[in-house]
Amino acid sequence: MATKFSFLGDVDAKARLAEILGNFELPRFRKAIFETLRRLRDPDSSNNQISQVMSTDADLVSRVMRTVNSTAYAPRCPITSLDHAIAMMGNSALERIVMCIGARATMPSKLPAYLILKDFWKTAGKRAVLAKEVADATMPAKANLSFSAGFLQDISVPLIAASRGDAYSAVYTAGAKGEAELHLLEKEAFGWDHAELGTMVCSEWDMPEDLAGAIMHQNTPDSALCPAPVAYVSSLCESHPESWNEDFTRIVKDKHPELSEERIREIVAQCGAKADELAKMLG
Repeated sequence: MATKFSFLGDVDAKARLAEILGNFELPRFRKAIFETLRRLRDPDSSNNQISQVMSTDADLVSRVMRTVNSTAYAPRCPITSLDHAIAMMGNSALERIVMCIGARATMPSKLPAYLILKDFWKTAGKRAVLAKEVADATMPAKANLSFSAGFLQDISVPLIAASRGDAYSAVYTAGAKGEAELHLLEKEAFGWDHAELGTMVCSEWDMPEDLAGAIMHQNTPDSALCPAPVAYVSSLCESHPESWNEDFTRIVKDKHPELSEERIREIVAQCGAKADELAKMLG
């Protein structure tokens, strides 16, 4: 059943999704991931019940364990078992990791040549790492949300490519080259953008409202629904990494004077390796 987000007002997410994607069939989470998310959201579920459901999917368990022990999360001591992971991470943080794994697993395997999934997920990983680390330093309560929203904010882009094919080529390619921000090119060409579509996908996938709101408003400056670190990384363009890194450093320093420029540059310098590792762990 689709989730109704309060910030959408009277918008029918299912109808809007069909309007944008046409006859394209939206992929679904596999059963174990869907059930794991349900258990993690149920306050009456015990850690043992969550562990039992997750344990039916060896691939999910493997990816969760590698992710929680990755440099992106940097646990103080190694997390050695699934029960340990559930206890240490907490349901909310673990839910967001499982959502990222589930979303990545649903992506179409056949895509037009202009969208290279390996590069797409590397960029997603970089957004997640940067958003989480800036949030850790400036708004720790939003760090987990910043991580998942950073990773998933472009989740609808492969769906657009799969459903629209060559009709999306010029728009995506121009955005990837940094000629203009992708969401502006999409608005001009189609009247909607990947942020709006991503929100409708969140509704169909029964994702949390705070995540959907962050994805919807990723390009809206100072939106109460989107943590600032998520907005900082939304324009990430790998075709001009050095200039983007400088712009990112300047924006974060201006918004957060409590962070030294040296610390921000350190976060940027370390994010590449962490993002590569994260992309491998989740994928």
